Amino acid sequence: MIIWISGAYGVGKSTLAEKLLSRIDNSMIFDAEEVGNAVRENYPGEPYGVIYEDYPLWCDFNYMLLKDIHNKFSKNIFVPMTLIRKNSCSKIIERLNNAGIETKLIILEASRQNIHDRILARGEDEDCWCMENIEMSQNGSKALPNGFHINTDEKSVDETADIVLAYLNI
Repeated sequence: MIIWISGAYGVGKSTLAEKLLSRIDNSMIFDAEEVGNAVRENYPGEPYGVIYEDYPLWCDFNYMLLKDIHNKFSKNIFVPMTLIRKNSCSKIIERLNNAGIETKLIILEASRQNIHDRILARGEDEDCWCMENIEMSQNGSKALPNGFHINTDEKSVDETADIVLAYLNI
């Protein structure tokens, strides 16, 4: 199974993925941001902007890599990566499901203040890119189709993991 974890920048996607990794055998974390870096950094300039999803190859490469890893290694794969474009779900998640690979979308939510505090706690500055784009990433993630939404404001990472595991029936 592939579990894509989306939500605003700083909401706790990677923290949740690490927690789930420690609780589920035969699992791994896939870093879609590294795919984005490879795609964006090999174009001259930034022809599509700074959002990885706007680079057509980013969706294609994530789909192909996730499909190949899943089929070759039969692992549960956690993908902690913000999605903000609805069409990314069809280009990646729906395509994986259509290929017979069970893929779920988890969307983490929290108040702007909690996200702000989490970004500062991980060592970033008030004027960092993530901080400046909290609302964009919140709104984009909230609008994604077919996601399972979890408000993390009053929950520990263990409580959030419990909710995810119950939802996934693992």
